[in-house]
Amino acid sequence: MHILTRSGQPLAALPFAFFDLETTGLLPAHGHRICEIGLLRIRAGQIEAAFDQLLDPQCALEEQAAAVNGLSCELLQGAPIFAAVAHTLLELLDGAVLVAHNAPFDVIFLIHELQLLNLPAPPMPVLDTLVLARRLIHQPSYSLAALARELDLPTPQHRAMSDVVTLRALFEYLVPHLAAHGITTLEDTLRFQRGLLPDQPDPVPPPLIDQALRERRRLRIVYSSRTTQGPTERLVQPLELTQEPKGLFLRAYCYLRNDLRSFIVSRIESMELV
Repeated sequence: MHILTRSGQPLAALPFAFFDLETTGLLPAHGHRICEIGLLRIRAGQIEAAFDQLLDPQCALEEQAAAVNGLSCELLQGAPIFAAVAHTLLELLDGAVLVAHNAPFDVIFLIHELQLLNLPAPPMPVLDTLVLARRLIHQPSYSLAALARELDLPTPQHRAMSDVVTLRALFEYLVPHLAAHGITTLEDTLRFQRGLLPDQPDPVPPPLIDQALRERRRLRIVYSSRTTQGPTERLVQPLELTQEPKGLFLRAYCYLRNDLRSFIVSRIESMELV
């Protein structure tokens, strides 16, 4: 697996994998699986590869998921299972910057499917157009469909490749806005995604959070939330640290809530590696 190390290069010089999934539900921890993958690998504005594949998830679609994506067990019958396409998918992701909208959702499902096959997750940079759009432009809604309407982009259809086409157009719309802030490299884009401008220093993370992020390990934390009475113990999978106006935040998958959460670091009373 080739690891992208050219973070100081201009964005225009890098390969991007625009990526979207359709799933049987919202939570891999509840047994939900990937049922469609869309991917466009782009370099210098040219398509290097495209991957548009229905998958047999080996489980039923939840009613709400089927209502959104229009997929059905009958449509998926006879499609390959994830294991049959995993190595092809990893080859397409190799050396690329993954771009997705609400990227943690797609990345968590991808990691879950790879873990079921005892395959490691690819060590690739990830750009999230949801986060970038929120930091760069003011809109009443930041869903992919809403941004497509407001910005006159291709209309997504809640199918993987259709959403990838919109995702690519959204990213290309945001690139000049990044440049207006002096952000033209992958390194600066990743830092801006975490709330940092090019001239701002990186915050110093607590050692255990830093280790968990580097080693992709989980943390057991005791957290004092503003919305619950008293501290609660939570098992989390750290994703990134972000610098927000209210302080330093840890973005993580919370197994207590089975959802993505942002935790104010100063409100974490204790933590240990799992």
